Amino acid sequence: MGRTRKMRGALEERLRHHGIPYDLAVTESEENLRELARSHAAKYGIVVGAGGDSTFQIMVNEIMRVGADVSFGMIAVGSSNDIAKEFGVDSLEKACLALKSQKIKKIDIGCIYDREKPARYFLGQANIGLGVFVNQYVAGLAQRKSRLAKHQTAAGVLGIIRAYRNKRIPLPLIVESEAGRMDGEFVASVISNVRYWASGKLINPNALPDDGRLDLCLIRKCSLARLARISSLANRGKHAQAKEVKILQAPSFEISSETPFEIQTDGEILKSLDHPTSYKKITFKIFPQSLNIIL
Repeated sequence: MGRTRKMRGALEERLRHHGIPYDLAVTESEENLRELARSHAAKYGIVVGAGGDSTFQIMVNEIMRVGADVSFGMIAVGSSNDIAKEFGVDSLEKACLALKSQKIKKIDIGCIYDREKPARYFLGQANIGLGVFVNQYVAGLAQRKSRLAKHQTAAGVLGIIRAYRNKRIPLPLIVESEAGRMDGEFVASVISNVRYWASGKLINPNALPDDGRLDLCLIRKCSLARLARISSLANRGKHAQAKEVKILQAPSFEISSETPFEIQTDGEILKSLDHPTSYKKITFKIFPQSLNIIL
């Protein structure tokens, strides 16, 4: 939200330049963002978020929870813009042109189920393992050394190294779906509705946000050096050729483990009372054609 505030002048100038009418609301906190998303979804036919993946995920969760029949637009000004990149609105100019044309597309929404109850909806991806630990490390770094945390790639590399050193990965997981059952020790498990992850990596290169299916990339236990190679291949979506990588498609996946695990989705760790929630079994499902987006 801080980055968005700094770009407010440029944002409003481009909206006026394109003749786009708007009612601007500036959020003060995450809870305020949730409240505004709910109230504006009830008041307007179009609701637009300016921020990054986390902002969009928070707003879509509120829209889905209240069942509002609105079209959702994205202005990508966050540190990570994987969702906006998927839909071709990953710049201020592209976003404004989309808002001006108001082309609407129905897309799928992912949902994380805990004991048969929806715990969180997601636009982009959810993951277990490495993504969680890197997110936590970067968040902590932002509090201690905010300047370093702004360098996302460098901060992410440090987070990966820390996860390996502290033996937080791999995690023993059992994955079940219509594609069958897999079990083993995994460094990362990424469940996607879009292709991109971790600031532009094509982690699930065949994912489509409107095909009624989720894509799951599993990376088995491997050395840090080997993970670096897989990560490099993922920049071009070529990592599936690595023996440690398996990519699956299904409308739902159930993931379980005897070792409690946490979940990160679109840049946010699932929490309860401000503490990360641990799970031993969780289900990821797709809700086909559940949201109108502007692109």
